Amino acid sequence: MTNADCTLYKYKDGKYTRHFIPGVYWHESKAANVIKSGLQSADSTTVFFFSDKVIPESPTKDMLVKGCCFFNFTATTEKELSEQMKEFRKKHKFVVVTSVDPMMYGSLPHVEISAK
Repeated sequence: MTNADCTLYKYKDGKYTRHFIPGVYWHESKAANVIKSGLQSADSTTVFFFSDKVIPESPTKDMLVKGCCFFNFTATTEKELSEQMKEFRKKHKFVVVTSVDPMMYGSLPHVEISAK
């Protein structure tokens, strides 16, 4: 039940660490809500990791890129990290992790990751 590989950027102590995760299930859902002030995007992504060796730990900071991404964050200061984030945003389509639900039991153990 895999359809993609992905790259996880884990945030910890002001730095991002890159992890390549092969063999994941990646599902994108496109949606929109009409609210009083206009159209609001409700797009979401769900990714299943079939191992819990490396998983996101900082929702709202950890990021996922579909496929293998070779961008490395090398910043040592907040200013450098900000500049590298600008460059990363220009070059790569990514989603930010919103929740992580480990379900490592049963006949299909996995970690379900929700992102936007």
